[in-house]
Amino acid sequence: MTQQLYSVRFETEGADLFVELEAEAGLNRQHLLARVVATLEDRHGMETIPSSERLGEVTRVIHSDGSTLLAWLCISGNNTRQALDDDGLDEILTCLAFLLFPPVVETSVASRDSLAMALT
Repeated sequence: MTQQLYSVRFETEGADLFVELEAEAGLNRQHLLARVVATLEDRHGMETIPSSERLGEVTRVIHSDGSTLLAWLCISGNNTRQALDDDGLDEILTCLAFLLFPPVVETSVASRDSLAMALT
């Protein structure tokens, strides 16, 4: 099966988190996110590597099955990549968990007569 490079980007305030995973072609969104989560949970190997002379550094995370992903942080408006530590990878993992398993959120407000109304 052919390999394809998948990219996941998380927009955050003032910075963006990026993940790239090389995997078999034809993964759908759910399968891709599940593979990234599995790699970040396993973290068989982790190291900081230079991405290129001008682009900065990235974090390479290796799964025990040999699959590899790259993760980095870019401050908005700047192409320089910054390697992520455990906290940064945990932040990505948290974002992915919410994308994979979106929580059921019910927002309501109580009126003066104590009846709750769902907010839309």
